[in-house]
Amino acid sequence: MNIPAALISAGLGAAFLAAELTFYYRPAWINPDYALGLIFSMSHSKARTAVSRLLINPQSAEFSTLRSAEENAAKYICGAVKAKDKSGKYVDFRNFVYTVATDSARIDDDGLISHRHGAFRACPISPEDKASPNGQSMVKTIEKVVPSVVSSAMSTIGTEMPSGGGSGGSLEQQVGHMANQMTGGPLPGSSSGSGSFSGSASSSGPASNSGSASKSGSAGQQAKSSPNAVLDSESGWSSDRPPDAWPIFPLDHPLARSASKRTTGQALALAKKIEERWEQAKSGNAKARPSSDEIQEACRALLTISPKDSKFPKAWAAFVRLRKIDREAA
Repeated sequence: MNIPAALISAGLGAAFLAAELTFYYRPAWINPDYALGLIFSMSHSKARTAVSRLLINPQSAEFSTLRSAEENAAKYICGAVKAKDKSGKYVDFRNFVYTVATDSARIDDDGLISHRHGAFRACPISPEDKASPNGQSMVKTIEKVVPSVVSSAMSTIGTEMPSGGGSGGSLEQQVGHMANQMTGGPLPGSSSGSGSFSGSASSSGPASNSGSASKSGSAGQQAKSSPNAVLDSESGWSSDRPPDAWPIFPLDHPLARSASKRTTGQALALAKKIEERWEQAKSGNAKARPSSDEIQEACRALLTISPKDSKFPKAWAAFVRLRKIDREAA
């Protein structure tokens, strides 16, 4: 017997067996998520530290719902913090955003529990929310895909299957009617007045028509919104298409500086005043011409308005106009 060859064969067999057992029956102590957990816990710890530095009473801080997010290759930690104010009373949880690259945090508290800091920026949408089956992104994707898929399937069925009689209409019309109920409107390229499909639409009554109208109205509102405003594509910003959140400016950008505390009405009034002065300057009144610093101060005031504020679309429109004025003035 060749003993060395037998030992080598036995060793290789044992190695393959161990690898197979590890792959199919992985022990509890082999956890590839452990390293990722350590990385996230370190980032969350830094986020807590950065937020605590801003608090008036850092010892009273209580954190909740910390999560990671990423936008434009920048990483953030978002969450909520509860702490005591100057009088020693607890203020309910306030949202914060921690920027990993700059090790800085901003709290949406209007100075109740924190010292003065930069204007708050809403947390970007996390990858988990974007990939979540229950997220709005998947719903919108399905709404876009379903009409085209059903339309192509309906045309294929219509060419290969004969039309059937009876009260239900042809198979093509039945599929079209089902897709119409799913999407809240007629399929792309389908006829609005053919066969039983037209009959079912007319027999649905006023309640059905009002439901379709409300859905089409909400779809029109979504068409006027933009997911996010990217600083590199400012030329494509539209005053009538407000994004989900304000654009994020680099730390050395003039608009990244902290702004004086103003109410929503005061910020909008300041922006309107700058626009009126610019129109006066264009009409020949050189003394009314606003300086670049004044225009930027009005922009910073608008940036303090929360995207959840009902006046945010109006603030966005004024912000886009002010940015255009600033470029023209330069």
